[in-house]
Amino acid sequence: MRIFHVLSLGAACLLVNPVMAGAATTGHANALLPEIVTTPMPPQPMAEDEKHQLAHAMAMTPYTVVVVHTRLTIVPIPSPNVSHGLIDADQDRVMTEERHIYEAQVVETLRGPAMKRIRYEVLVDRGDSASLSTQPAIVMVCRGPRGFYWGGVGAHFKASREAVALARRVAKDLAQKPATKFGYCD
Repeated sequence: MRIFHVLSLGAACLLVNPVMAGAATTGHANALLPEIVTTPMPPQPMAEDEKHQLAHAMAMTPYTVVVVHTRLTIVPIPSPNVSHGLIDADQDRVMTEERHIYEAQVVETLRGPAMKRIRYEVLVDRGDSASLSTQPAIVMVCRGPRGFYWGGVGAHFKASREAVALARRVAKDLAQKPATKFGYCD
């Protein structure tokens, strides 16, 4: 089984096509020029619905952290009972999903136990694009048997000053309330 890695490059974002990344692991790295995307964006105020989504996602997950992502590993997941998808020649099994494993330095823990580093997983359909931005982000995660996993759509926000300030206020309010069922977590 191949494992693909996406590494950060300073303030840039490195996008890697898993097929191209596979070629890089076979010694043809000089033939590949990864597409580096840098998009400086001026700070914009948060829309009211985005503020509501951030507060809702925090209430629906037990952990909220401000992070700077440092690494992304993509691992194909074998699906033995599926008759369509990409066949892994090494194991003669169909691959229809991938596990994207993100690693990050924690800048600030907003909710949950304090951490310096975090590793969390996202399950996606095989071939979904993957990118690793080194811009700070607010991420809401759950904890399961394999460790942390992403809370799902609506559980990732740009860490603007306004968003972090709002997240701090929401975390303080949530800490004063009794814990409830976390709807984004299984």
